[in-house]
Amino acid sequence: MAETKSNLSEERQKTQRPMLKRVLCNYLPVSDIGRATNWYEETFGLTVRRSGSEDGAILVLGNGQWLFLLESTDQRNANFTTDQWDGEGYEMFSLTFEVGDIIGLHKKLQKSEAEVGPLVDHGSCGLQFKFKDIDGNKFNVWKDPISD
Repeated sequence: MAETKSNLSEERQKTQRPMLKRVLCNYLPVSDIGRATNWYEETFGLTVRRSGSEDGAILVLGNGQWLFLLESTDQRNANFTTDQWDGEGYEMFSLTFEVGDIIGLHKKLQKSEAEVGPLVDHGSCGLQFKFKDIDGNKFNVWKDPISD
């Protein structure tokens, strides 16, 4: 029964176009919009499209995707806990960023206010590391091994 359902799903994917095209932007909670905007701009070289305490900030990634920074009124971050990733009670990251120079970024983040995990070689899945920004938002960073 499960196999039949899977086959139907595969057939539907071949004939039907997804209604969701791509992710346009992501929203991150921060504690201080000015401090966070400066940190993201200086650390990653992102373009600031808009910055203001009333409407938050818009930062532009290399592919044009927008990253919104919004002050959280209850001091939350974008992380969540799951048992389905890397063991029981794992604090999961909300986004994975693809980068060109993962070693350079890893070194730069180690010199910043970020909490940075080790650089890990996942073989055919490429190099990766985790970090937390100045507000504790956790992210994964990935380098495509094929793009070298």
